[in-house]
Amino acid sequence: MIPKPWKKLSSRPGTDHRIFSIVYELFVSPRTGRELDAVIVKAPDWVNVVAITEDQQCVLIHQYRFGTDEVTLEIPGGIIDEGEAPFAAAVRELREETGYEAARWTALGSIAPNPAFQRNRLYSFLAEGCHRAGEQQLDPGEDIGVQLCPLTEIDDLLARGAMDHALVAVAFQKVALLAKGVPPR
Repeated sequence: MIPKPWKKLSSRPGTDHRIFSIVYELFVSPRTGRELDAVIVKAPDWVNVVAITEDQQCVLIHQYRFGTDEVTLEIPGGIIDEGEAPFAAAVRELREETGYEAARWTALGSIAPNPAFQRNRLYSFLAEGCHRAGEQQLDPGEDIGVQLCPLTEIDDLLARGAMDHALVAVAFQKVALLAKGVPPR
């Protein structure tokens, strides 16, 4: 049996934390009739980019992440600015974080990063024919190193945990599905 959606009774703002805000929403369970005060994280939508050069090198980044307190290996990406289209944000983030631009773009669809308590979406893109077009244009909170890696080594990096950002893994899964002929959603 598929459960029914819960009815929202009310919503009240919580705290604002610059990159996200908290909202408290009161719901009623259709199964039990009991009320639950849910904590919702409202954050801007995000983009990430699987960027591949003409010679099948993947453009990866090394970036310090405050949450895990370590430097991670990832793909370029970031916040979609208010009023900005996901594709425009992907082009901008690739250029700012790596200095690379792409000849061909494919939208890979979007996913809910964590629907348990988040309302935002992640939009993934495949950028092909990438080439260095200039210097990085990093935000004050970024310190990013760029690395080219043969595309054939990505599965190994993911399998052994050298690249363990869940949203990065999803982007590569979307690329693999596209290669199998599964259309993006």
